[in-house]
Amino acid sequence: MQKLKITVNLLTPIIFGGGYMTFDALLASILFDQLGDVEQAHSSVPIRVTDGLFHASAAILEPIDQSRTSFVANLRADHSIDPDLIFKNKKGAIYKAMGRTRRRDFGAVMNSYDMITTPTITWYVDGDPDLISSLIHDTTFIGKRRASGFGEVLSWDIEDGELDGLQGFSGEPLRPIPAERFDGDTSCLRVDAAWRPAYWHPMNRAICYAPEMLS
Repeated sequence: MQKLKITVNLLTPIIFGGGYMTFDALLASILFDQLGDVEQAHSSVPIRVTDGLFHASAAILEPIDQSRTSFVANLRADHSIDPDLIFKNKKGAIYKAMGRTRRRDFGAVMNSYDMITTPTITWYVDGDPDLISSLIHDTTFIGKRRASGFGEVLSWDIEDGELDGLQGFSGEPLRPIPAERFDGDTSCLRVDAAWRPAYWHPMNRAICYAPEMLS
């Protein structure tokens, strides 16, 4: 393993999916596309991990512009709605039957996303440079709404770094780190955040020292 500074140069604005976009999460998403298994993807990330904590920073960037963008998506009863989430009567029956072809039984919804314009995003990691390079070499889009042209990659740069992906030069957290495991600058921000994969799971949340998120 080696301390690295990794930079992506972007051609188009990027849409974050929420959270901190740690570099291990980015690599796990690439590996999932290849392997098709979430646990195997996370276990295959070529970054140092200590008791579930990856030595990989959150995305570091200086936005030129931040705004919101919206997309319209069509709901289909067969594919988009979980019947278990629909309110039922005392007998367990759904109050209103949903047709599969009638427009009044499904429709369009609008989803809004945070869109960030920035020329570069940087991460600090402690990992295997060759394996990381092989994973990101052919990655041409990152973030959400890639099929819509967001987060298009111009190039990747991998350099020797000085940081381990956990703490910055002044002892500030570079990613969410559980408070009891953090030995840096304790005057920094503390938040309730996910600190290990799977980042969406409530069991993986804790009070952490963390960098400020983009608003």
